[in-house]
Amino acid sequence: MKKFGALLISTVVVFAGVVLFSILITNQLREYRATKEQIASELNFENRLMNALEWIPGNTIGEDKVKIWQDLEVKSKIYYKNALILSLILTAWILAYVILNNLIYRKKEHKYQVYGMLMIFCSMAYLFLAVQSPFLEVMAYNKDLTFNVPVDVNFDENALTGSFGWGEFNYNYEQVFEGRVYYLYQNKSVVELIKLLYVGGNFVVAILVVAMTLIFPIFKFISSIIILSSPHKKSSHKLYKVIKNLGKWSMIDVFTAAIFLAYFAFSNMRLGVDTSSSTLIGTYFFLIFVALSINSGQYLKKAMGQVE
Repeated sequence: MKKFGALLISTVVVFAGVVLFSILITNQLREYRATKEQIASELNFENRLMNALEWIPGNTIGEDKVKIWQDLEVKSKIYYKNALILSLILTAWILAYVILNNLIYRKKEHKYQVYGMLMIFCSMAYLFLAVQSPFLEVMAYNKDLTFNVPVDVNFDENALTGSFGWGEFNYNYEQVFEGRVYYLYQNKSVVELIKLLYVGGNFVVAILVVAMTLIFPIFKFISSIIILSSPHKKSSHKLYKVIKNLGKWSMIDVFTAAIFLAYFAFSNMRLGVDTSSSTLIGTYFFLIFVALSINSGQYLKKAMGQVE
C-alpha cells in the first residue's frame, strides 16, 4: 500500500475536515430549523385565533406578531447562509484534496486507481453530509387572514327591548390577523424521513430509502476500494462484475430522492391555505454524491482495463 501513501494520508486529513465541517454545518442547520419552528409556534393558528385579545378592535398584537416574524426570519436566513458558506469552504477543501492527488499521481501507472478512489472518497463525504442535512421544508399558512363577522340584531322583535323602539342594528365586523397564521412547518433529513415512514407504517418505502441511500452506497464504496486496491486479482474481477450489474440500478438513488420529496410534500398538503416548499442543502449534497458515484464507475473501468 506504499504506492497509495500520499492518498491515504491526505484522505485521513480531508475526512477529519469533513467531520469537523459537518458538525459546524449541522449546528447552523439545527439553529435554522429551531428558528423556523419558533416562527411557526409564535404564529400558530391556535395561538392567534384562540387569543381573545387579538379579536379586540384596535389591538396591536398583530403588529407585534409581524415584528417577531420579521426578526426571526432574518435570524433564520443568517443561520442558513452560514451553513452555505461552511459548505462552500468544505467543497474547496475537498477540491484541493482532489487537485493535490491528481498532481502527485498524474504520471503514475496506477493513476486511474487513485482517481477512482478519489471519486469514491469524495462521494462518501457528500453522502455523509446528505443523510444528516435537511432535504426539504414544507409550510402551510394564511397571510393576513381575514374574518368577516356580521352582527344583525332586531331589538323590536325582542320581548325585553321591543318597547324601546330601537329598531334594528346591523354591523359587519372585520378582523384581520396581520402577517402569517401557520398551520404546519416541517423540515426533515433522510434519517428523520426513515423514522417518519416507519412510524407511519410505510415499511416498504422506508426499507427502500434505507437500502438505496445507505446500504447500497456503503457496499459500493467498500467493493470499489477493494477492486481499485488490487484490480488484477480474480476476486476483484468477480466483484467488479457484481458492481457493474448493480450499476444498472444506480439511477434508483435519484428515484429514491424523488420519493422522499414527493412523499414529504404531498403528504402534508392542506386545502384552503397557502403552501410553500423549498429544497434545502441536503438535496444538493445528495445530488453531488450521485454525480461523483456515477463518475467513479468510469475510473473503475479504466483501472480494470475495460474501457469501452
